[in-house]
Amino acid sequence: MFSSSWVRYVLVALAGLTAAAAGFLLFRTPLQRQVSQQIAAGTAQNSFGRSKLNLLLLGYQDDEATTDTVVLAHLDVDRQTATLVSIPRDTWVPVPGAGMQKINAAYAYGGAKSTAKVVSALLGGIPIDATIALQPEGASQIVDAIGGLNVDVDESMDYDDNNGALHIHLKKGEQYLTGSQVVGYIRFRHDATGDFGRVKRQQQILKNMMDQLSQPQNWAKLPRIMQFARKDMSTSLSDQQLLALLEIYRNVPDDNVRTFTLPSKVGWVGDASVVFADRRWAKLVGDLLFRGVDPPQDEVLVANASGNADVDKTVIGALRGAGWNVPTFVDQPVRSTSYVVGETPAAQLLSKTFAAGLRAGKKTTLVLGSDLAPDTE
Repeated sequence: MFSSSWVRYVLVALAGLTAAAAGFLLFRTPLQRQVSQQIAAGTAQNSFGRSKLNLLLLGYQDDEATTDTVVLAHLDVDRQTATLVSIPRDTWVPVPGAGMQKINAAYAYGGAKSTAKVVSALLGGIPIDATIALQPEGASQIVDAIGGLNVDVDESMDYDDNNGALHIHLKKGEQYLTGSQVVGYIRFRHDATGDFGRVKRQQQILKNMMDQLSQPQNWAKLPRIMQFARKDMSTSLSDQQLLALLEIYRNVPDDNVRTFTLPSKVGWVGDASVVFADRRWAKLVGDLLFRGVDPPQDEVLVANASGNADVDKTVIGALRGAGWNVPTFVDQPVRSTSYVVGETPAAQLLSKTFAAGLRAGKKTTLVLGSDLAPDTE
């Protein structure tokens, strides 16, 4: 028979082991995330010399010298966040050496460098650190290399362009798509939503791809995926830098990837349908998100009283993507005038950035009135 003291010893030992196991399971994710962030920060510093990067992503047609996809990404490696701002391909902009053109035509006047200059100017002269331009074939091969993508197709699509070798036949609903099907899905714009619908689908696929690449079963495929991509890709990044980015963002939480579209509206120039970006909001997004400045960490409440519900996604995406401490936001009845409440450094900087009056108060609050509603209609 076992003595009572021996039984007590075993029970204490088992209790200790159970507590240790529970502690490991409880803190494993935060600990892994902390270690991952530290490794990512070191990788970014070694590869880029800094931890905040502005990366221009382009999907281009080599035979047409135009871009179907224009996305400016702000990568904050220290926090392992990525904020993707889509610019509709029909956005009407000045192109050096070509006058006013759709932004998708800028590629024909100097490739990715020309498009980067145009995007930088559109957002108020912000810096762009690197560019990646990928042809459809490269995107298709990447998707096939990771075994396809599970996509919730937003509507049934039937479209054939024999001259452009583009054939899109998809049914609405969740399904696995091959690489060529994914390319067709993100290029489709022959419906009522036009360019804005395509931008939304591009954002959907980019997030899906980042999520798929974060799965452990795909980590070993990363060098092979980069080989595929390199064949149909033009980039200012070295192989080492590309692999560093893949390593940094291979296990990023889904909530850390944000997407929104630059506030814009459809219009006409003669007989051509174009998109006009809201210039004031383009500069605001540039100043908030792409300047690489570390904002004050006072807690900020955002109150949308502009009457435009779409402002929430834009301003929250820009603020959180830039590292502002915005735990929540609210919608309020429409007010005519924007203002900032508070006496903190955050309140003072927000007042300056939004050119909004500063009012006394304890809780730092950004109130967006109808005077700051973007021109989207």
